[in-house]
Amino acid sequence: MVKSAIQVVVRIRPTDRFAHDCLKLDGKTVSVFIPKKKRKDEFVNNQQENFSFKFDDVLNNCSQEAVFAGVGQHIVSSLFDGYNGTIMAYGQTGAGKTYTMSGGSDFKQRGLVPRVVMHVFNEIANKPELAFEVRVSYMEIYNERLFDLLSGDFSEAGTQELQIQEDSRQGVSVKGLQMKICSNEADALSLFFEGNTNRAVSEHAMNANSTRSHTVFTVYLSSRSRVESDGRTTHSKLHLVDLAGSERLSKTGSDGATAKEAMYINKSLTFLEQVVVALTSPQRDHIPYRQSRLTNLLKDSLGGNTKTVMIANIWGEELYLDETSSTLRFASRMMRIHNEASVNMTIDPEAQIRKMAKEIAELKSELQMQNQLHGKSHITYTEEYTEDEKFELQRQVRDFVGGRVSEIDVKSLRQVKEMFKIFKVMIESAELEASRAGRAAAQGGTMTPSKMTRESTPAAQDAGVGEVDGSGGFGIGTAIPAKVDKQASEAHPLGTAHKTASGASAGAGGGARSSAVAPPDRNEAFEGYKSNEGAELAEALRKTQVSLREKKKAFKDLAQRVNDIKTEIDRLRVVIESHKTDADEDEEVVDVDYFRALTSLKEKKNAYRTTYDEMQAVKTERDYETRMVEQARQRLVAEFGQWYDRSFPSAGGGPSTVMPPIGKGSVLAASATMAASSSARADQEGEALDEGERFDMLQKQRIMEVDPESLTFYGAKKAVAVHKQGAAVRKAGVIRR
Repeated sequence: MVKSAIQVVVRIRPTDRFAHDCLKLDGKTVSVFIPKKKRKDEFVNNQQENFSFKFDDVLNNCSQEAVFAGVGQHIVSSLFDGYNGTIMAYGQTGAGKTYTMSGGSDFKQRGLVPRVVMHVFNEIANKPELAFEVRVSYMEIYNERLFDLLSGDFSEAGTQELQIQEDSRQGVSVKGLQMKICSNEADALSLFFEGNTNRAVSEHAMNANSTRSHTVFTVYLSSRSRVESDGRTTHSKLHLVDLAGSERLSKTGSDGATAKEAMYINKSLTFLEQVVVALTSPQRDHIPYRQSRLTNLLKDSLGGNTKTVMIANIWGEELYLDETSSTLRFASRMMRIHNEASVNMTIDPEAQIRKMAKEIAELKSELQMQNQLHGKSHITYTEEYTEDEKFELQRQVRDFVGGRVSEIDVKSLRQVKEMFKIFKVMIESAELEASRAGRAAAQGGTMTPSKMTRESTPAAQDAGVGEVDGSGGFGIGTAIPAKVDKQASEAHPLGTAHKTASGASAGAGGGARSSAVAPPDRNEAFEGYKSNEGAELAEALRKTQVSLREKKKAFKDLAQRVNDIKTEIDRLRVVIESHKTDADEDEEVVDVDYFRALTSLKEKKNAYRTTYDEMQAVKTERDYETRMVEQARQRLVAEFGQWYDRSFPSAGGGPSTVMPPIGKGSVLAASATMAASSSARADQEGEALDEGERFDMLQKQRIMEVDPESLTFYGAKKAVAVHKQGAAVRKAGVIRR
């Protein structure tokens, strides 16, 4: 049992109108100066002006991450040790309580609740030796009535007021409250965001989104050991309380239903302060927990079996000095309350019975051996085994010798003697069998040799059709090398690109030479251009292609590693499932192989995640290099087209008609083939994904590149947003309250 005072942390809302003259911060001390109001009468005003409060910590201009590190992290850690916890936000309306607990819409601005959920599941992933079960609930206290924010039905017929009950074992609980199981972080965040959409929210002069109810989001955690079978289960829960802010109607300007809600809020907060005053007064014997639903629900958090932290939110402007001093006075009273937190553990009676029965059996076996060694007369060990007992003992020995069992359960010295007799008989029988086999082999002579295996003859080898050569595939002979026209290649700096019509006629059979020069073939001219005028562009294309090949090879290697790790993960899962199937339903102890498989599975999952991220990064670089290669190729082709038009104007045609048919083996053909394949892939993707799905895919890729940890947070918010419209339609039909 741990006895400790409630921890109180003050968080100041950032503002550009901070009252520096009236509000002083000195480490963990907050000093408030409230000037005296001038009175019209002649009496002296002895009202106190200076107040000083010291707390566990003061957070000014502090980020959400720093708030969680200083307030929530140690509470979550004690949750895994079996201690209950409570984190509550208190303060005037508009001071930042809901922002502290829930946060903003951005991932970096998320509040304590999403960060607690993330930390809980990260800790679960780091403890494979324990089996966990996580449940969450979300409720609100609106006008002194309890409602379940996760019920899903807010019609008059579906909405039922919940009731608080208390027992000696579970403490304070809510009858009818849904506690939904969450297997991962996304499930818990989806439920939290869904509950937020069902909260009662209104607008007044001081806060455009003022919450009109107290809300309690609770995380229930239970764990038991996978290794030990003692039947011990640890239970703990964490209340994350967002209290509605106290209001002054003169400042908020509320009327009608909003004014009624404000009266209920102020009334419940007044009862909360009365409970705090009673707890800090040593003369008080009775604590008025049952005056309100809020104090009754938080009974364990105020002086009970819970580690409690309160965040006092204040607004550091001169206009709200009265509310600030009131909040600080209440927070200082909270620091005087002491809770006695203890580990919440239950023991399964059936598991304890099985464990004790096993221990009793082992003690009986040991006692029997000790009694036999000491010659206890009242225990009979001299009578012979019956035939059935001897047969069963022989079966156990045969299983042990055959390797089907690793050990024999020894219960008495008499059993050991009988087993030695069985071993002796088995050895004598084995020696007799061996001697008979040796004599039979000596009398039988040599063995007849078996037939020799027929070897394939060269003729048979030659008769094979389609013989596979050394490099794989089928041999089809040697191709005849193509002839090269050296005379034509030496006639022009571009090689074979320059041919005369007279040369062609002479090669065909003679005749007079013609003085007209025909333009060279575009593909052959392109090869010559890459060696001369376009050498720089061709070299840039070659370097880009080399880089692309390296990226492709790296991507291929990483993809192979990912596949290998995935195969190993699947194998480990099969091993784990086989252990679960073979294990006895009542047996909770796991063997060493099962535990090693769990540990290896966790390591492989981490390796898979790391390698997959590397593969995605290389894939992005590969796609970039592919685009660069395509751009370099297109530039080279465009520059060649301009050069060809300038060098051979007799070819005729405009820019759109000068390009000849692209040869199958040319660079132009490769460019066209790549463009066609890219277009085909784009068409296939277009048929598979609509515009919304493409946007979602691009958004996920962007999130993975910027901050992979935020993917679960944004995914949960998107899932809730999809169902938000339907919830609005249900609420529009029937007003819940």
